[in-house]
Amino acid sequence: MTKGQQVLAIACGLEAATGLGLLVAPSMVARLVLGSDLADVSIIISNIAGVALISLAIACWPRAGATSRAPYAGMFFYNLLAALLLGETAVAGTIGGILLWPIVVAHLGLAVLIPLASFGRRRVTAEQA
Repeated sequence: MTKGQQVLAIACGLEAATGLGLLVAPSMVARLVLGSDLADVSIIISNIAGVALISLAIACWPRAGATSRAPYAGMFFYNLLAALLLGETAVAGTIGGILLWPIVVAHLGLAVLIPLASFGRRRVTAEQA
């Protein structure tokens, strides 16, 4: 497994774990990240978000011999936009749980590492060709 695939696998694993958390204990995840409990419709929406995160992780999981950049692009844009949205929430200061800033930093870190990993993968592939 290349370093790029390792970074992608870590990102996929984290998103799948978050998705599972949103399916199993959505209120606990919301409390840790946003500092607020969920009720009624919010729980259903959180469950759907959990399914979406698990689906994203499955779709982007690195596969041996795969040459497509789509998994890297998908995971990059998800992490970038999630960091911006959660960062805006954190800066506004209206809501926030104990994990909000660490999650913002993690998403930003992955948004930086994923393209670097993808470019590194392209160089290796070009040299081998």
